[in-house]
Amino acid sequence: MTQYWLTRDGERRGPYEEREILEGVRLGTVRPADLLSVEGMGKGVPIADVLVQLDGGAAGAKARRPLELAPLAPPDPSPYRPPSARVDDLAELALGNARYAGFWVRFAASVLDTLVLTLIYIVIALVLGLASYIFGFGAGLTAIQFALSVVPVWLYFALLESGPRCATYGKRAFHLRVLEAEGLTRIGFLRATVRWFARYLSMAPLMLGYLIQPFTPRKRALHDFIAGTVVVA
Repeated sequence: MTQYWLTRDGERRGPYEEREILEGVRLGTVRPADLLSVEGMGKGVPIADVLVQLDGGAAGAKARRPLELAPLAPPDPSPYRPPSARVDDLAELALGNARYAGFWVRFAASVLDTLVLTLIYIVIALVLGLASYIFGFGAGLTAIQFALSVVPVWLYFALLESGPRCATYGKRAFHLRVLEAEGLTRIGFLRATVRWFARYLSMAPLMLGYLIQPFTPRKRALHDFIAGTVVVA
């Protein structure tokens, strides 16, 4: 049986069977711009160019032609060639097989994030105390302390969750990532900021926005719904 690979953003994922590719196309998690290839192809072919062969609709479902993708070049025999059959979490996400993080693993990640932020605030407090002692300023210190109590935690979550690894240090420890609910792609800084502010809505009243998380279809808390995000494992 022919096996296929997907290439997205320069990263090759697979192998997959034709039915898995079709399912990804149907779900929308395999994108038209993704490159489809078979073993030995020098360059993949955009999914959109072969979609007519990939069960393009009801008519295709009745009489589906097999994919006709012959290798464009012989496989590279180099021992330094990376394994082409690597299956990882990104590959699973590409086909919609996402594993959504449960309540307790997210809680554990939040505990680690709290510890990291506590260390950050200890450093900030020491620097402020030292500066106040050396320079003797007191006026405006309350305003500075308030800003420093909000800005670091906001930037910590917004920058890291919108960064390349899509996760804070606490989430990284448990291999969690914050992604867009539609398409399971990396979120931007603005969406990460909205998600952080929305966490305060999840806290009130009585942390109900967090407590609903285990009972929602994709294990989403209130702030995930507001920001349009999911947390995957």
